Amino acid sequence: MPPIGDVIAFAIASFLIIIIPGPSVLFTIGRGISFGRKAALVNVAGNSVGMLTGSLAVAIGIGSFVQSSDVAYAVVGVLGGGYLIYLGYDAVKTRKDVAQALVTKADPKPMGQLFRQGFVVGFLNPKSLVFFAAILPQFVDRSQGQIIQQMIFLAMIFFVIAVLSDGTWGIVAGTARHWLAGTPTRIEKISGAGGFVIIALGISVIISAFNR
Repeated sequence: MPPIGDVIAFAIASFLIIIIPGPSVLFTIGRGISFGRKAALVNVAGNSVGMLTGSLAVAIGIGSFVQSSDVAYAVVGVLGGGYLIYLGYDAVKTRKDVAQALVTKADPKPMGQLFRQGFVVGFLNPKSLVFFAAILPQFVDRSQGQIIQQMIFLAMIFFVIAVLSDGTWGIVAGTARHWLAGTPTRIEKISGAGGFVIIALGISVIISAFNR
């Protein structure tokens, strides 16, 4: 385990990075607006597990490769952004189904599907990968050895903070969705708006991948 001072410093740095609206936060908000609190929280779970998986990959060198290679960074950004655009398009296309699901009190999408989608977005988030590659190693005490174990420990701290922060965003967005959902037509518009938010986010991720 790294020194307690380094652990606290890493937790603060992680919190500051996580609360800045990025792919994970905006994607969670879009999901919460489109499908409600439960769907948003399932998305948060998948997204957080995806980010954790990416951080563990950093521990064995993948993140460092992405951080040092412009091509690898761009590829990750394009894949992640493209997937977001697809999900946003799907939300717009199925907005009437979401409205009908609200009336019949059925889940608009399978929870397993939402979890998998959140996982992909979290895993392909270049912001998180580069953060883990560039920042996480700085909080590892090499004199203590067990470098990989220390990095995994720090990654778990990031994971917990991400779950709490993104979960809060999801609850807020889902609550606003139900507050506004006076009629099926209104929720149809809200669901479509959430889809457009995700599409815009996907485009911004792709652009940022080429403006490193």
